[in-house]
Amino acid sequence: MQEKTNGTEDKGRADTPVVLVLPGKNGRGRMLCFTKKKVLAAVAACVACVGVLAGAAGYFGYQYYRYPVDRKGYEEYLSHKKEQEARLQNLLADNEKMLRDMSEIRTLETKLRRAVIRSSGDRDFSDSLDKAGSKDDPAGPAYLGQGGPMADIGMMDVVGAQNKNLKAQIHEQKTKMNELLSILEKRYDSGSSLPDLWPTEGGTISSYYGTRMKPMGGSGQDWHPGIDIAVDYGTPIYAAAAGTIDTAGWVSGYGRYVRIQHAHGYTTAYGHMSGIAVAPGQQVRKGEIIGFAGSTGYSTGPHLHFEVQVDGQTVDPLYMLGKAR
Repeated sequence: MQEKTNGTEDKGRADTPVVLVLPGKNGRGRMLCFTKKKVLAAVAACVACVGVLAGAAGYFGYQYYRYPVDRKGYEEYLSHKKEQEARLQNLLADNEKMLRDMSEIRTLETKLRRAVIRSSGDRDFSDSLDKAGSKDDPAGPAYLGQGGPMADIGMMDVVGAQNKNLKAQIHEQKTKMNELLSILEKRYDSGSSLPDLWPTEGGTISSYYGTRMKPMGGSGQDWHPGIDIAVDYGTPIYAAAAGTIDTAGWVSGYGRYVRIQHAHGYTTAYGHMSGIAVAPGQQVRKGEIIGFAGSTGYSTGPHLHFEVQVDGQTVDPLYMLGKAR
């Protein structure tokens, strides 16, 4: 019974009203009555409000402190973005220029092909040139351009697509040009194997083919199996015809020496060079540099010794060179 009484007393204390008398008009007071529980609840609510306000003040204070740093980073981001956009625009402009250049190259290739066809007078040869890519393929990379107002496409995607198309066009054009070159080389192979190209840049014949006075070692005559062409030291030496390098190195009185085997039994030889630019077994085209003039071996000064053989027998090089004239 005693414990029950204490519990009732504690409850009674908690419910004990608190009376506040506020002065009013005409001397009449106003009385407010609160229980202890309501007072405690009001105090707790005030404390909570103070805590929320303190937290809000701290958050906004932190944001105020961080604002200059975040703004600086954002401005740097915008500046970097503008730079990237400017670079992308430059890349797009370069790509557009390359596309125009590729179009000009295709036009020149077509004109060259048509000019060769007109000048050949050979129907079969003209047909082979025409088939070797003279007509543009509608499915080729030059006709794969696409586009539209696609908002989800970035500028990098545009540049990447253009570069891919350009690479395909360049590959296609190289293939066409190689085909054209191959046909032309086959067409003129017989002419390219004839050693009728003057083997130096300019020069003067200082010794002709045949019997001559000995250039050194006393008086008398000797047989000269070629011609000597006096030129400046280091002047380029050219292959007189297309062929295969048979010898490239030092040979007795010829000094640095190159011999080329050509088709149809022709052979050419070049002596007294200061330097050699080819190696045995190498294929060379007509007019390709094979070395440089010098004065190695038995020589009195810079010149090129040039020989021509037909089926193993020397002939006058001027006879072959005269063929071109």
